[in-house]
Formats: sequence, structure tokens, C-alpha cells
Amino acid sequence: MEIEVLFKNLQADDDVKHYAEKKLGKLNKYLASINNIKVELTEEKSRSRQHDFSAQVTLKINGFLIRGEHKDENIKAAIDEVAGIVERQVIRYKKRYEVAKGRPAETIRVPADVDISKSDRADGAEIIKTKRFLIKPMTVEQAIDQMEFIGHDFFIFASIEDKSVNVLYRRKDGKYGLILPELA
Repeated sequence: MEIEVLFKNLQADDDVKHYAEKKLGKLNKYLASINNIKVELTEEKSRSRQHDFSAQVTLKINGFLIRGEHKDENIKAAIDEVAGIVERQVIRYKKRYEVAKGRPAETIRVPADVDISKSDRADGAEIIKTKRFLIKPMTVEQAIDQMEFIGHDFFIFASIEDKSVNVLYRRKDGKYGLILPELA
């Protein structure tokens, strides 16, 4: 298992890095199939002294993404909290995809290259980031799980029934919507 610790707007500190590695390294006891853990530690500059540090963790488990984030006045407290958040999500993942199904988890999403490019349009709008990734066909229920694990309000996936690209999104009322695009 690889743990990558990144510092943004914050002086790299070996003590903090080792602390994050130790805290998140414990996740391996729940699931040996964790491929990669990315930790982003950020100091947020503001007039308010409240919530100065942010810890964001992204895990890759067989191509499945799990994400957690927490803000706190203390960097180690932020790491502790986000480790707890991610730990609960890993346990939930394990129950759904390894124990409940009675077989090892399948890869749902395989990351491909990430291309960051800038493009200026005539109206001033600018594309600052482009992401490309390979997707494995999945059910709507699996897409809902994936969207919840990464903490996003929408998720693009290929339907297992007809291999078409679908968009799942969270509505303001907390329920879900599904967009089934068709070519004109």
C-alpha cells in the first residue's frame, strides 16, 4: 500500500507526514486491497483563526474511490478526524462489496491519464482541467455507492444493461436523479 502525503500552502513537516502515514496505515487491517492513499494537507489563510487546516484523503481500492475531508484548527486533529471518516467508509465498503457479496470486490473504476489543459474561449470562459478515466459498466446501485464514497453530487458511469453513459446526481431534496443521454 502506497501512502502519498502532499502539503499545500504549508511547510512540509516530517513529523506530520509520519503521523498521517501511521494513522492511515492502520486502514490496511480492514482491507488488504487498498492500492493507494493520497493525503492532502492544506493550511487555509483567512482572517478568522477558526478552521485553519484541512486534511483530505482519497483511497483507491480495486479502482473504487473513497474520499473524506475534515477541517480543524490543529493539523493532527484534522488528520485524526479524516482518518475516522475514511475508516467508517472502508468498513462500509468491505461489508457491501466483500462480505455481503461473498466474493472479492470487483474493480468498478479504473483511472486513466489525467490531462490538465487550458483553453480560452471567445466569451472568456476557460477550461482549466480535463479528466479522462476508464469506466467499468455498473448498476445504478453501485453508482450511488461510488458517488457517496467519493462525496460528490454527481457521478458518470456506464450502464451494465446497455453500456450507455449515464449521469447520476443528487437532488436538493436528497433523492437521486438519473440522466440517460441520447444522440440527436
